[in-house]
Amino acid sequence: MRKLRSHPSTVYLVAAVLSILLSFWMSSREFVINPDAICYLQSAATMKSGIHAAMNVCGQAQWPFYAWLIAIVVNVTKLSYVTAAYTLNGVFSLIAVWAFIGIVVLIAKKMQTPQKHIGWLAALVILLAHEFNAVKTYIIRDHGFWAFYLAAIFFLLHYFRAREWRYALAWNVSTLVATLFRIEGAIFLFFIPFIAWFDIKQTIFARVKAFLQLHVVTVMIAIMVGGWFLLHPLSSGGRLAELQFQLCHGVLLLKQNFQLKAAGLAATVLGHNGARDASLVLTITLFIWYGINVITNLSLIYTGLLIYSWYKKLLASDRATRLVLWSYVVINVIVTLVFLGQNMFLSKRYLIALSLVLMLWVPFALSHLMQQWQRRQWPFLLAILLIIISSLGGIFDFGYSKQYMRDAGQWLALNVPKNATIYSNDVQVMYYSQHFGNEIFAKADAFLNSKMIPNSQWKKYDYLVLRMDHKELNSATNRWYERHLIPIQVFYNKRGDQVRIYRSHL
Repeated sequence: MRKLRSHPSTVYLVAAVLSILLSFWMSSREFVINPDAICYLQSAATMKSGIHAAMNVCGQAQWPFYAWLIAIVVNVTKLSYVTAAYTLNGVFSLIAVWAFIGIVVLIAKKMQTPQKHIGWLAALVILLAHEFNAVKTYIIRDHGFWAFYLAAIFFLLHYFRAREWRYALAWNVSTLVATLFRIEGAIFLFFIPFIAWFDIKQTIFARVKAFLQLHVVTVMIAIMVGGWFLLHPLSSGGRLAELQFQLCHGVLLLKQNFQLKAAGLAATVLGHNGARDASLVLTITLFIWYGINVITNLSLIYTGLLIYSWYKKLLASDRATRLVLWSYVVINVIVTLVFLGQNMFLSKRYLIALSLVLMLWVPFALSHLMQQWQRRQWPFLLAILLIIISSLGGIFDFGYSKQYMRDAGQWLALNVPKNATIYSNDVQVMYYSQHFGNEIFAKADAFLNSKMIPNSQWKKYDYLVLRMDHKELNSATNRWYERHLIPIQVFYNKRGDQVRIYRSHL
């Protein structure tokens, strides 16, 4: 048994089994798909009419690779679109787990101090990562991005050790595939090769060679994209236009939005006397906000182990390794900070790419604590206990069920005629009603104008389907419907959140 446990491939096999089980568990307990999933699934279903039609279904569909993969899996396996998407995500999660373990093991081989069991500790860290597990319930293209993003780091580390073309090409291909999932991958594809210039132990000739090898695919893509636009001058370019806009005007947009928010802060909060400090206050607030988001995304225990690893300099590997890891950290921080400054919000999943790199330090902190086992055992045991406790919120759902939303939509699908007109304030209920098709996104945007309901425009609809949380139900301003209609069906959860279905023409 000890010989089997020490075999290099055993950790990957065990991690694969656990990753598959986790993905299956997470997908099986999700009763209502996330709003973004509706876009990908509708786009995948529309692939039968051609890729251009699929790209016009919704905003995210303009970058169609993920939806195209879902459509392929459905055609090959005859699975439902939802099952096909979760199957793909399970495969991507497995690739991410393997890549993470591979990176940690590769780094450990260059370290002077023996790192026993480092592969097992890496598996523990990635498999119990709270936020990484929590988003497995979402049907999002990010799973593919994270998988090939980590694979790219793995091959880049190999390249800077062996300086071989095959690793440069593998990094290029992995980053390109990651870019096909999220356009942000293009930023890494373009900027990461510049780290070759900072590897000062190499000769100028070696650095030029490395830079060119790492940029070969980027140059080829630039030529092909340029040729495409020359042949199709009227093409919008999908999300490539968005990337171009950010590269050309991103800083200006950030500056304008920052000045606008600072002016609003001065006018509404600080007043006349404090107006001059508005920019400073907003800057400090944004950095604190960002820091809290990063710590929350990592979890407190991983953040503590990360700081411990930095303090003890446990990852004092070769210069090239440090260049690779810190370049990914810096680019991620810049990209996410710019997004926060431009949009004044930051979804947790936008920070997972950064968290995955920062988590690479955590197994080495655990290994260092494990090496102290003969002198004191409690630090390592406490760290493992806190990691397990932190992971529970990502693996198990302690919130209130959303099944009532799906039940309401399915009731509509079974009981409401196809030619009936429906108003709903919830896109997920609309999806399960099967009444909207690809018009669901345009309809959902139109329905956001809630003033149409109190102004009696609701009368032009046959059915009104209103989702209300328990707080809205206690608000007198949201009870206008009680003066006009009586619900024919009510679906709810234990907290009291409801979907009420009204028929306007009885």
